[in-house]
Amino acid sequence: MSALSVIKCIWKVINVIRETLLNLIFLVIILLIFGGIGLINEAKKQDIVPQYGSLVLDLEGVIVDNTNYSDEIYALQSKIYGKKINTSRENSLFVLTQKIAQATKDPNIKSIVLKLDNFVGADMSSLQYVGKYLTKFKEAKKPIYAFGTTFNQSQYYLASYANKIYLTPLGSVNVYGLAANNLYYKTLLDNLKINTHVFRVGTYKSAIEPFIRDDMSEDARNNTTRWLTHMWDNYLNDISTQRKKANSQLVPAPETMLSELRTANGNMAQYALSNGLVDVITSSHQYELEFADQHEISIYDYHLKSENKQLIDDNQNSTPLIAVVFVNGTLNNSESSSDVAGSQDIVQQLKEIRKNLDKNNIQAVVLRVNSPGGSVDASEAIRSELEALRSYQIPVVVSMGGMAASGGYWISTQSDYIVASPNTITGSIGIFGIIPTFENSLSHVGVYSDGVSTSPLAGNNLAKNLPEETNQLIQMNINNGYQTFISLVAKARKMTTEQVDKIGQGQVWLGSEAEKIGLVDKLGDFDDAVEIAATLADLTDYKIDWPKPEVNWFNALYSDMIAMLPQSTAEIFFEHLPEAKQLKQHMSLWNNFNDTQNRYIYCLNCADIR
Repeated sequence: MSALSVIKCIWKVINVIRETLLNLIFLVIILLIFGGIGLINEAKKQDIVPQYGSLVLDLEGVIVDNTNYSDEIYALQSKIYGKKINTSRENSLFVLTQKIAQATKDPNIKSIVLKLDNFVGADMSSLQYVGKYLTKFKEAKKPIYAFGTTFNQSQYYLASYANKIYLTPLGSVNVYGLAANNLYYKTLLDNLKINTHVFRVGTYKSAIEPFIRDDMSEDARNNTTRWLTHMWDNYLNDISTQRKKANSQLVPAPETMLSELRTANGNMAQYALSNGLVDVITSSHQYELEFADQHEISIYDYHLKSENKQLIDDNQNSTPLIAVVFVNGTLNNSESSSDVAGSQDIVQQLKEIRKNLDKNNIQAVVLRVNSPGGSVDASEAIRSELEALRSYQIPVVVSMGGMAASGGYWISTQSDYIVASPNTITGSIGIFGIIPTFENSLSHVGVYSDGVSTSPLAGNNLAKNLPEETNQLIQMNINNGYQTFISLVAKARKMTTEQVDKIGQGQVWLGSEAEKIGLVDKLGDFDDAVEIAATLADLTDYKIDWPKPEVNWFNALYSDMIAMLPQSTAEIFFEHLPEAKQLKQHMSLWNNFNDTQNRYIYCLNCADIR
């Protein structure tokens, strides 16, 4: 056999192997796709659970405006891995409140039980909104009970709406105060020989302080102290109203608290009972015996009736619609994902609304903003599309959630009305740029960059220090961006640029303060924003439309399958250690710094509150 014949035989064998492997891979992909679809369809088949008795708010994870994964995916996760506690679960604020509203009118639901041990928390605005619906439930002469082994501050806020709070003998109520902490990296960056070039406007623009300082500046400290104190006062006033006890009794000064706890021999449960934080100390078994005759149904098994889902059939467009658009997370020039409000998706969503106004009978838009800001380009893309929508005489009302700061406020300027919660974190009208260069780091290990360019502005790269001409160019651009920002605010709020500059400079305000200085029109919640949108559109009969952006089906399936995978050690670490979680947030922030002109309107310090 000739050498050529041997080569041909080997080539044929290689081809057979290649084709076989490709076919196997293709077959596996097909099986995975259809298997995944089958599992999802199986999860959609709701188990038949009796819809009566006590509705149990056994929340797991956090409450957010808009969830990344459907309830079917979480149900599928439970089918695969069993009913394990999922403290990373996202719960839709509006689905939760719709269920409470339905239960209020449902004659089969006799009471609500709050079992919140696995509830991680929510921002103050969301907690107040849930509390509003719990209040309506009680006003319908239906009792609410809360049972817990330990209450953190978010858990206790909701528990305070209960008619009676039960605590286990070794339990505690950990209501001590709010804190806003940050990690600072200046020395770390110095040790790594990273040169951080910062460009900013705004005395209080503290978003970049973690990268240029080892501690909080005095200006940022004073600003944060002011609004954080107001938020804590609001928290205390709310639980005081619900418990009908003085703030000083429920949460006394630290020295008083320690003295009273010493009298109780360090028994945290007895201290909570003596101070009126709880009503009964009981074991889990005793609690079960007391309510043994009541059937319980989990909030996750309680189904919304079709008329309460507020989902609109595309073919039924006779009733006017108020469309809701969510802006949740860091504003970025990308698709939306977890903690990222992608301008591509949001702009496309707004365009679809604008192009189908008559077809879908959309008469108004409520923009739900819960964002610390981000890229100027992304913020402006959304604001510009809102401007185009309003040119069709469609009212746009902004509903501010827990946070609508910096870029979140930038996009809010293009609206007819702004509604904020008293505890909304807003303002932070300022702008900055940040560019790290690694010439010192690289030279330390013997790597250098050199070359030629036709202009000092043309040869920029991360391996070289920024030329002075580039520094001047970027700073002038940042200054111009700030003037644009305050001009947008001045035009929208009917102020002078001097007035805006006085309350700008990166200062953060709570909603209750923002109303007084003219940054928002009214204190209220999402329901108030919908009512105002209906009034502006002259609507009396309408439905709410919750449009979702179009997503690539493969990406959606991939994301859903990822959501079902067991957590890695790193994920568990980041989830349970707040400082590690903040470090992860800061690291991801660098990835989101992709504005084409290096301009950012972002409020980082106001995001980490606990």
